[in-house]
Amino acid sequence: MIEKLTGLALVAGSTLVIAAGPASANDWAGPYIGIGGGYEMANTRVDTLLTDGPTNLNYKKNGQAGAGGFLTLSAGYDHNLFGPLVVGVFVDYDFSDADTNFSNFIFNETGHLKLGDQLSVGGRIGYLVAPTTLFFSTFGYAHSDPSDVTIDFDGDRMRAGIGSFNGYFLGSGVETLIGNGFSLKAEYRYTSMRSEGAVFNDTVPSAALIETLKPQTQTIRMSLSYRFGDGKKDVVDNSIPPITSSWTGPYLGFGAGYSVAQKEETFPYPGEASALNNPVSNDGGFISATVGYDYQFSKKFVVGALADADMSNLKYKDQLSFSGTPIYGSQGGFKNILMVGGRLGYLTAPDTLLFVSGGYANAGLEQTTASIGGTGGTIYDAKRISGAFIGAGVETKIWDSLSLKAEYRYIDLGSENLPLFATPGLSAHIDPDIQTGRLSINWRP
Repeated sequence: MIEKLTGLALVAGSTLVIAAGPASANDWAGPYIGIGGGYEMANTRVDTLLTDGPTNLNYKKNGQAGAGGFLTLSAGYDHNLFGPLVVGVFVDYDFSDADTNFSNFIFNETGHLKLGDQLSVGGRIGYLVAPTTLFFSTFGYAHSDPSDVTIDFDGDRMRAGIGSFNGYFLGSGVETLIGNGFSLKAEYRYTSMRSEGAVFNDTVPSAALIETLKPQTQTIRMSLSYRFGDGKKDVVDNSIPPITSSWTGPYLGFGAGYSVAQKEETFPYPGEASALNNPVSNDGGFISATVGYDYQFSKKFVVGALADADMSNLKYKDQLSFSGTPIYGSQGGFKNILMVGGRLGYLTAPDTLLFVSGGYANAGLEQTTASIGGTGGTIYDAKRISGAFIGAGVETKIWDSLSLKAEYRYIDLGSENLPLFATPGLSAHIDPDIQTGRLSINWRP
């Protein structure tokens, strides 16, 4: 966890260092190249099918956790369509290190998959909320060549090849000009891949084990781009004039976003000396309310305090069936996250603030339940869990009283030992973290 937080802090801190030059309202049209990096969290749906003649066992898990960092290279071309509208095309290549370790305590199975480097080709459409700040949405095609799937099935190590993953991505972000042809871009991107299968024929005589995997990933990426321009000296035609009012004062905000939660669960495994590690993942949208206060203590720097409440419901479930008849299932998740903290920002222009944030976080862990043959029970009870968050984002004033904010946050909820099946001396160890991307509008009285 410390490495994840340190990496994000370095990326966020570099935002303030890089933004040392004055911004200028030059034309957004023309080609560009970029380099950057980010963090990726994967939510892979796993469908395990053990066939033996006319009968089969089928275990479906809707969230298998995976994570890792990546380096990205990009190239693209933007065109200032008319007024404040900008359209463009681009290609990204991510050198990724996102590992997914999956488990299946029904079959006494553990496995590993590396999603591999990813190629993304797409387009974007953006709106200049200020001459130097572009809010945009992205979309397009994604391709990844994963590693072989490796599993330990009931004590036997097996490996099988899996086809390339192909799918689509959707994203949104903000880019701001920082002068001398350079721009800084932050983007939150969701990628969904089509299912691919791996067949293990050497499980037991006359039987076959089939693993079908469907990855979904959420990434936060930051990159520094150099824009060559189109040779014109025209001033951007933006109907929104720059805002020069002070940032000092209270504000209220309302927004929405998307989050993915990952939880490492460790259970004692019956009859085994070692515990079973069961990483799970779940994702979903949320709405958020914010109250805060900022103080602009110099021409370029702003410091503030904030409190957020995210109304979310991140569900997880799995199910085991025998020849189509459900015989086991479990479910759980997270809901409603509270965060209190502060932020420090740098004004690249009087109306555009780049900032880092951090503070205390508290999330609700829902009751995790299981049912066997129609009879239900509690694996471990609901509990509020405390931790910390760190983030980075961009906020731009649209008018003196309204601003638009895009932010990424990583929430580390530490680890807990929870009573298992309400049995004294028996416990499950959990280690959860949550990644969120959010967009909000703030009102300043």
